[in-house]
Amino acid sequence: MTHRFIKDVCDEISKYPRNIGSFGANYTKNFIKEFAIKNNLPLNVEEVNIKTSTSALLLKAKKLVTLNILNEFKEPIEGKTLLLEVEKLRHINTLDGYIPVILLKDIVDIDLYKDKINSLKPKGVIFAIADCSISFYQRIFNYDMPVFSISQKDLEYVDELTYISLVPEKEEQGVVENIFFDIGRGPIVYIITSIGSKEESQGAIYSASSIALSLGLAKSFCKTYNSDFKFRFFFTEDDKTFEGIHKHIDKKHKYVYYAISIFNMGWTNKSYFYEDAYGENAIYMGDKFYKYVKSLNQNVFFLKSNTLSFLHAPFKSKDIKTLMFGSYPCIISNTKYDNIESLRFEELYAWFDILSGFLRRFHAL
Repeated sequence: MTHRFIKDVCDEISKYPRNIGSFGANYTKNFIKEFAIKNNLPLNVEEVNIKTSTSALLLKAKKLVTLNILNEFKEPIEGKTLLLEVEKLRHINTLDGYIPVILLKDIVDIDLYKDKINSLKPKGVIFAIADCSISFYQRIFNYDMPVFSISQKDLEYVDELTYISLVPEKEEQGVVENIFFDIGRGPIVYIITSIGSKEESQGAIYSASSIALSLGLAKSFCKTYNSDFKFRFFFTEDDKTFEGIHKHIDKKHKYVYYAISIFNMGWTNKSYFYEDAYGENAIYMGDKFYKYVKSLNQNVFFLKSNTLSFLHAPFKSKDIKTLMFGSYPCIISNTKYDNIESLRFEELYAWFDILSGFLRRFHAL
């Protein structure tokens, strides 16, 4: 029954893109609120003022080419372009004045070549994956310049350019909501999920699957609950600046025991991150999780990434233990191809079975 509920939630939420302030975002927030009210859960809603900025990227040749922004981008940049394969970086001593367009074999190369690219100090860098017709979207960290993604099929247009200009839009103030409800009593364990998606994406894999998984876990806990912890199911619109989460935990971090973030749950490559861009995640509980998934004969990758993090990151500033679960790599996450037809329900159901058992045993680990 829970698997069916999860599928129905994914189908419902994936109907609309969920960028901040959109119809889809408001529809999803109301869906979560109605779930809490229907199940007699103590609903809390916070409105938080944050800075928002969506960027218009001017990259014109035969046509307008769209770039995905992978990290912070606040100042205009411009420079010459240079198309090269990632392996050739080792033979280059300077990229001064250039914005290189780097052809990758795999998204993992973003991590592998980070130090080399930082040492070359380009004004910006654009990545494309070989033999892949779509651009990818994945928040990354620890690059000393703006980083973008472009689809491989658009490389022919970029190759014609000798000089490009990339201009962000003006930063504005926006209002986002944090929605949360609690089940149980005791020290608090956060289950943190993003509501949003990019404007051109349904975000079925990126966030709809995570929302459905969180609500599925909450629904199962409502029926049978036995733990010494209070599970706080937390949904936020702000998955870019983390400002909304920081403002929340500044007020409510006193009794928090753990913070767990989940993303990209509806895809292959199930992953646990023992270290991310903000440092180590909980080693002890990570070891317990490893032994638990092995006992279930589930295949979960244990990964380290210096350029990737998610919504648990602000909790680390309060010295709260964290866990980070997702699917990596997932190059179609938050692209136009991230729709309900691409979502792997068998992976999502596997995550439910894993996390449901793991969280129910949390007090005994």
